[in-house]
Amino acid sequence: MKTTNFIIIAIAALALVLTGCQEANNEAIGAGASLHLRLTSSRFSHRALIPSAEELAIDHFSIVAHGPQGNEVELTSENDEVVIGNLLIGWWTIEAAAYNSDDVALASGSVRTLLSKKTTTANLELTDLVGSGTLSLCLTWDPEQVDDDVSLAVTLRDQDMKSVDLVVPALDTEAGSVTLTKELPAGSYLLTLRLSSQGVVVSGATAALRIIDTVTSSDTIDLVIGDLSTEYTLTVINMTGLPIQGSVACDPEKPKAGQQVTLIYTPENLPDGVTAEDLTINWYCEGVLLEGETTNSYVSKPAAGTHRYDVIVNHPTLGSLGSTSISLTMPLAGEGGE
Repeated sequence: MKTTNFIIIAIAALALVLTGCQEANNEAIGAGASLHLRLTSSRFSHRALIPSAEELAIDHFSIVAHGPQGNEVELTSENDEVVIGNLLIGWWTIEAAAYNSDDVALASGSVRTLLSKKTTTANLELTDLVGSGTLSLCLTWDPEQVDDDVSLAVTLRDQDMKSVDLVVPALDTEAGSVTLTKELPAGSYLLTLRLSSQGVVVSGATAALRIIDTVTSSDTIDLVIGDLSTEYTLTVINMTGLPIQGSVACDPEKPKAGQQVTLIYTPENLPDGVTAEDLTINWYCEGVLLEGETTNSYVSKPAAGTHRYDVIVNHPTLGSLGSTSISLTMPLAGEGGE
């Protein structure tokens, strides 16, 4: 019967059915017997991502038996139970290898057993994986869902959970992809992937892989970024300001003819973080800029009459340009009691 249950490599330890040497010595040297050989594989791992079940299925066995006096038998069988007739009684070393339908070796094993009239059965378990193969795994993600600092952490372990070195090449951040390649001894492996952006894991995957002799085990894993539970807080910051307010006072409040006056500007209700030293001040008289007057005070001897003074105040904050004005009346000589 053809083996159908060999889906994932899991190769067990061998078990032998032997008799003692004392019984063998009672057999007549040169006598013949038939050996009933059972080929078994009892240890299985979890279902692997790659390769396919068909590639891992045993299609046939190659058997080589070495016996007493240089006797040797070679045969191929599609069955896991084989009867080999007309063998010389004595100790035999039997080697077997399992192949898939593409004639790729999957596993091998051997047994040394005594063939006699009483001992005609032996179990040979396939305990060794054969050769090496190549892992080629393409990983993809949506580049529009991650930041420029996107990174990939990869952990590869064998079936005994021992770490295996695997170099991660530079990520194609524009396309959102990377291909992992490595030649590995035949066997089962556990691959863990973690994709991070801005220091947070945004996607990941864990997969069982199987490597078989001379075969490139390839596949693609799409690292889906589908978390909808994260709350996204958007803060709207108003970078504009209101016109800066202020007032202008005259000292003295009621000047006499020909008297020197000082106009003083005082800002009011300045925004948080803004001080009077942060302001740019310009003085105007009757709409004409007073060159060089850029402080909060202006000293003058106005001519007789009423004059309009404007203070224009500016700050880098958009929309903060403000103005304040005052009307100053200077009397003529002889007015106001003079």
